[in-house]
Amino acid sequence: MPHTTAGLKDERKEHRVFLNDRGEGTFICPACEKGVIRDLSQFAETKTAIRLKCKCSCGNDYRVLLERRRHFRKPTNLVGMFFFSRGHGSPIKGLIKIRDISQSGIQFSVNSMPEFEVGDKLTIEFTLDDEERSLIREEGVVQRIQSNIVGLDFKTTDHYGKLGRYLFR
Repeated sequence: MPHTTAGLKDERKEHRVFLNDRGEGTFICPACEKGVIRDLSQFAETKTAIRLKCKCSCGNDYRVLLERRRHFRKPTNLVGMFFFSRGHGSPIKGLIKIRDISQSGIQFSVNSMPEFEVGDKLTIEFTLDDEERSLIREEGVVQRIQSNIVGLDFKTTDHYGKLGRYLFR
């Protein structure tokens, strides 16, 4: 049964529990691997990190971090370009450093305050650090801008090619 904790630090590994579309999370005990599904919808709209202390029926205590993201984020250190068109002028382009990537989007940084705004459509292009150095080109919509950090949602979440293989390897 999960219990909330307020920032307690533990030297043991913190496991992650992802919230599904119904607001449920699957807790898997790291000791006995028994799983239990719990309703966590009360935490769905909480903006701060939620850490839970759990006790399994086998007697093992463990800690989890509740993930409310739709998809797993993979930390990266990739370099690429963005392309942005406003009206009929020539497209603006700039360098980006991709901080993390998921099935639904990316987070990247730019060198200076961007000229685009939340809601604008961008095309991004970058090379993966996989064996083939795969070139990825995706379209998306800017969801948030904090200083020089940008969150972009991809136009599609269907990634069956090289990007999909990269995310799930």
